Amino acid sequence: MSTSAEFARGWRTLLACCVGNGAGLSGLAYYSFGVFVIPLTEAFGWNVGQVTVGSSFLILGTAFTAPVVGFLIDRFGAYRVSLASFAALVAGFVLLTRLNGAIATFWGAWLLISLIGGGTTPVLWTRSVGLWFDRGRGLALGLALAGSGLASMFAPSLLTKAILAWGWQAGYLAVAAFIGVVAMPLIALLFVERPQRTVLTSLEDWKVPELHGPEPREALRQAAFWKIAVGFFLVSGVIGGLIINLVKLLVESGMDRVQAAGVAGVMGLAVIVGRVGIGFLLDRLAARFVACVILLLCAAGCQALAQPGLPLWAVSACVISLGLGAAAEVDLVAYLTSRYLGMKHYGRIYGMQLSAFYLGAALGPAAIGYSFNHFGSYGPALGFAVASLVFGAVVIATLGRPPEFGDVASH
Repeated sequence: MSTSAEFARGWRTLLACCVGNGAGLSGLAYYSFGVFVIPLTEAFGWNVGQVTVGSSFLILGTAFTAPVVGFLIDRFGAYRVSLASFAALVAGFVLLTRLNGAIATFWGAWLLISLIGGGTTPVLWTRSVGLWFDRGRGLALGLALAGSGLASMFAPSLLTKAILAWGWQAGYLAVAAFIGVVAMPLIALLFVERPQRTVLTSLEDWKVPELHGPEPREALRQAAFWKIAVGFFLVSGVIGGLIINLVKLLVESGMDRVQAAGVAGVMGLAVIVGRVGIGFLLDRLAARFVACVILLLCAAGCQALAQPGLPLWAVSACVISLGLGAAAEVDLVAYLTSRYLGMKHYGRIYGMQLSAFYLGAALGPAAIGYSFNHFGSYGPALGFAVASLVFGAVVIATLGRPPEFGDVASH
């Protein structure tokens, strides 16, 4: 089946995945976290490190649930898992408005959100895309995961204005309202599970061939599994940590909060363009080389961002490079997993990959936040980010050619 036929057949599910990824834990929840850092420090007297630990609980819980979610969607399907998880997520954000000043309550609320919202993460959306697309899988993954780029593009600025006008509680209520009123109905209407038997489509009769790939235990013995996991462990930590601390980092460089949130929104545009562009390249070039170029470009941006007195255009360029790194990381883990380890047990194998990925992302925000508390500057953290990104690029570059898995009836 041609690439155009794949998109004509699967566009509804692709759009639903884009909406779901944007509204889920990896999108709206994650990219809006940073705008609450300053309001919460002002409201309760917490320091930056304490607040950013909340994002670590968010990601850490997701790391634990990723393999479980992978098993559930392999067993019960993505549609029911996603809607149930989104309904719970709405309740979680409403719960955040009841904070009383105890930092442990804040951390516990984010841990709970991460556990109940696990069915809104890329484990679910990338599996769905992987089953619908083969020839155009890279581009389709990029389009689906671009939803988080839309969240990072619009959420910081809009939520900052809402918080300044009505308080931080209004910001959390706005997130809950968007998920419940906009995202969930769209997903319910558009999402279609991949048929598991012969069906008649408007294009042609097609059968889903037998899926291929190693068993999860066998995957753990393959070098490709560990190169992907190790390569993106540190990458996710430094990129995730810088995203959560970005607004504060820009304020420390001399911007006001509204301007900083606006510049942070530029990263959202970079994530959107980057995910679509990187997906396009993945269908045409070796994924390991695409990864190297993007990670090294992001490293260069972090190095430049550590320099004082940068003009606005240069800061924006650095933020764009960070956005490209954010665009590449989850997409590449999904794409590399599907190509090197197949789709037969993708949910569980990718869930294990995301556990390593999210563990790094969980440690990053708090580490960078406490680094700022200790040094009074983000300079040391940016230096560590440069080294980590270069290391990740080198590890991924050592992947060989992937095996051939014909998981979609495209021929």
